[in-house]
Parts: sequence; C-alpha cells; structure tokens
Amino acid sequence: MNFIGNKKAVSFIEKTLEKGGASQAYLFSGPEGVGKLFLAKAFAKSLISGGSLPDFESGDVEKLPVDLILLKPEIEEKKGIRKERDIAVERIRDAKKDLSLYPYSGKMKVLIVDNAHRMNVASQNAFLKLLEEPNSTSVIILVTHEYSKMLPTIRSRCQKVGFGLVGPEDMGTAADFLGGDFVSRYAEAAMGRPGLLFRMSTNQEELALYRDASEELAQMSSADLNRKFSFAEKMSKDVDGAIKTLNMWSWMIRKKALAENGADLDSSYGNISKIEETVSALKNTNANARLVLENLLINIR
Repeated sequence: MNFIGNKKAVSFIEKTLEKGGASQAYLFSGPEGVGKLFLAKAFAKSLISGGSLPDFESGDVEKLPVDLILLKPEIEEKKGIRKERDIAVERIRDAKKDLSLYPYSGKMKVLIVDNAHRMNVASQNAFLKLLEEPNSTSVIILVTHEYSKMLPTIRSRCQKVGFGLVGPEDMGTAADFLGGDFVSRYAEAAMGRPGLLFRMSTNQEELALYRDASEELAQMSSADLNRKFSFAEKMSKDVDGAIKTLNMWSWMIRKKALAENGADLDSSYGNISKIEETVSALKNTNANARLVLENLLINIR
C-alpha cells in the first residue's frame, strides 16, 4: 500500500533519508486526517533505524521504538465533559531531559509533538530552548493543523513540510484495502481526509458520528427550542466530538450550496460563518460549551 495523497511530502522525506543529514527540526502542517502523524512516525522510525521508509501496509509504522518519544495533548474529563488539554510546560521539560540522553538502541532519538499548537505560550517558549540548543543525536517533528498558533520563532527554526486535502482519485485507492463498497459509500464523507476514512472503517462510533451528521443537521434547522437545547446539552458533553460534527455540518452546507448553483448562498455561508465561530470558541476559549452550542443552534437556519 502506498501513502494516500500528499506525494510531495512523501518524496521530500524519501530524498531526505537517501541523502542523510536530517534537519534538527521539522514542522508537518496541514488539515486534520491527511496522514501527518502517520508519516511523522514512519520518518522517525527510519531516522532511528538508519533505513528507508517502512512499508505503510505492514503495521510496523504504529510499533514505536524506545528511541521515539511521542508527546500529545491529554484528554481531560471533568463533570462528564471530555476536552483536550493544553500540553503543559512540565511535559516539555521532561521531553527535553529524554532528548538529552544518548539513543538507547538506534542511531537517533526522535521527539514527535502531535497537535503541537496545543502547547500554550509558556510551553512554546520552553520548547524554543530545545531548538536553540541542538543535539546532534536528536530530531524533532512538530505536527499541527493550526500553523498560525505556533510562535514565529519556532516556525522559523523548523523545516516545513506541507500537507493538503486528498483528491477523489487518490482517495479511491483506499478501496484496495478497505473494500470498494465502503470507500464508495464513505470516501466523500471523509472530505479528502484518508485518516478519517480509516478511522471510520475501524471505529463504529466514528462512523456513526459522520453517518448521523446529515440527519442531525436537517433536524436542527427545523427543530423547536426544547429540541435544540437538548441537543446542545448532549453535544457539550464531548467537545471534541461536537467539533467533528460541526465541521461535518459546515462541509455539508457548503456542498449543498455549490450543488444548487449558489441558491440561497447568503444564508448558507451565514450558517457556515456561525459554525466556524462556534468551533473557534470551543477550541480556543474557556466559554461554557453548552451555552456556545445553544447560541449556534438557536441562530442556525
């Protein structure tokens, strides 16, 4: 199996491995679900072993060696509400200590920071010290879908590797291992994100979330206030799940508007703007999730 889409990113990594002499730090940036973390793990394993990229189909990519440090946000559950936490400065300091040690069995030690934009300002400043004090036996890979939230001083010290959404033809190649029927039914719903398509194929909750989004959107546009308030309460208990649903709604509204040749375009893009504002509030503020979602559902048309 080949890596799906983003051939330029894969080619860049392959050439880097062929030439040797990797940069000290890389920044993998692009939309969610397009394979950034997957390719980062494959790259890291190759740097550690001194070999070429592993077979993407073998499953070896997900088997992390001891010299690979994976840092990512933790999920916090408080009062029945699940939300992703920021990456605390203490975890950056611990990672710095780990990187200061010689590799255990490989040629390099590699630190991957997934969702690197979830480092707060203090964490990013602490992380900057890692970049200012390079270690010849370590490589750092930052993975983010919110490039603008990374400090310019960090961005300038990293080799950027850009990713984009994957086109229908490349998405269709997933039929070889996920099955043609599954891909034909859900590839479009994955919105150019092969990682999402893979999760939908193995996780029934993920599949149900996206399968039900269309029906829920139709219901909310005509539901009474009690139904909207009830649905807002349900969504608020899983903020990350709510964000996924809202992103799906935004895509569905945009797709419908384009299919109807711009009919009622002002209303459609008004709804998309409201959804995007709500997603931003859920991601970037400490606002009450239920109230934010209630406000959206009251105003969506």
